[in-house]
Amino acid sequence: MDYGLNKEQLALQDSFRKFCEKEIKPNADLLDKADPAKVPGILKKNLKKLAEIGYTGLFHDEKYGGTGKDLITQSIAQEELAKVCAATYLSVGASVGLCGIPIGIFGTEEQKKKYLPGLITTDLVGCFGLTEPEAGSDAISISTTAVKKGNNWVLNGTKTFITNGPIADVAVVMAKTDPTGGKGRNVSSFIVEKGTKGFSTGKPMDKMGYRGSPTSELIFQECEIPAANLLGKENEGFMQAMKTLEYGRIGMAMVCLGVSMACMDESIKYAKERVQFGRPISKFQMVSFKIADMKLLTDVARLLIYRAAWLKDTNDPAAATAASIAKLVASETSTQISSMAVQVHGGYGYMKEYLVERLYRDAKLGEIGEGTSEIQRVLIARDVLAKY
Repeated sequence: MDYGLNKEQLALQDSFRKFCEKEIKPNADLLDKADPAKVPGILKKNLKKLAEIGYTGLFHDEKYGGTGKDLITQSIAQEELAKVCAATYLSVGASVGLCGIPIGIFGTEEQKKKYLPGLITTDLVGCFGLTEPEAGSDAISISTTAVKKGNNWVLNGTKTFITNGPIADVAVVMAKTDPTGGKGRNVSSFIVEKGTKGFSTGKPMDKMGYRGSPTSELIFQECEIPAANLLGKENEGFMQAMKTLEYGRIGMAMVCLGVSMACMDESIKYAKERVQFGRPISKFQMVSFKIADMKLLTDVARLLIYRAAWLKDTNDPAAATAASIAKLVASETSTQISSMAVQVHGGYGYMKEYLVERLYRDAKLGEIGEGTSEIQRVLIARDVLAKY
């Protein structure tokens, strides 16, 4: 088993790290503290820069303007972006990932040509509409409906906690299309464009963390879309959503790792500079052990993410459970590491002028988004019990 990165991957890691430090990191604190009305402008500048350097193309085929890199290579770049600005990472992932990936996998050639180039250049911003006010972890029980009307579909319902909701130009949306079908076999996916009559978004939500990544409801009131906007086959939407979330969980694991790495970097820097009792606090065992635990936990998370990515790239059936394991471990260790980072900083860690305060707030989403920690344990246990 080879744990080393090849020359191309190492070169990408180095160049992209320098880019993120120079072009994205300076806006991270600004995004977190900016007036909500100014966030979209700052964020879209970041997205455009990421498109120009080729980051958004990593996830899609050359035919549509991408470079189609493997998931390990994607993960290497993702960690560098997540480390400097988790909010930008989340929004670009929702656009080219959660929205773009199902179009790339299940879309018709016409749909791919229409939407993927724009998502890759970030001229279009995408979002993914699955979660509802009464159907979060219980995603199979969504109540949004799509009813056939001639050559069109009419959507009614509300989605919530949608990353990029306020700024999205295009949304991939799940809706029930067969009221008599069994659970998981009565949902279809649709592509809905901004400006479609009957489609609106709620006001941006005021969140604890990831404040630079806009979130809102998607509202459908007699929203009529062409039959050509059906994504994939009718009544296979839930399966499509679950396949998409396998990628999403690897992506969420990676942003958690990025937050953890930022916490470790900040803690090491502070511990070497902060002097107490006549010496740097890094010399005290109680502090140095926290640093050691951060290193241990980030290495474990990265290895699990790379394993999940490799299994997904090789179409191994074990990839789904591996993605859940990676996401569960990376998210729970991220909240643990961010807490340790605040503790290392002491009272200063509780102050907004120190980066670890934002990282502490950002970390918690990992245990909730893309399936809660509890749901990941359900999925892992189900798989293990079925095999043994």
